[in-house]
Amino acid sequence: MLLYMAQGISREQTRFLKLMAVALLILSLLPCVANATGAGTSIGALPWESTLSGIAYSLTGPVALALSLIMVVIGIGVLMFGGDLAGWARWVAFAALAAGTLGGAANLISLLGVTGALI
Repeated sequence: MLLYMAQGISREQTRFLKLMAVALLILSLLPCVANATGAGTSIGALPWESTLSGIAYSLTGPVALALSLIMVVIGIGVLMFGGDLAGWARWVAFAALAAGTLGGAANLISLLGVTGALI
């Protein structure tokens, strides 16, 4: 308290000066941060995009559709005509049915005409 009184600056003025110093520091570093993050620039395709689009096509392409249909038919067939299944056989049938349904969900949604978000 005596330090503030000796200098003739109140606590509120000191807090204000500290706040202004921090704000000035942030504003002076803002262009450097924006430049480092690549804001406002077009960097083109990233190296992993072609791999990910290939995987996405593999998961939603014609082979995946055929496999999902086969899995659904097998799962339903085992559950319908399997009789009294043991615990693990019933679990395998449900797993095949679920995997086939999840695998064909993307194709089913695209057949219904539902589209995702476009950026």
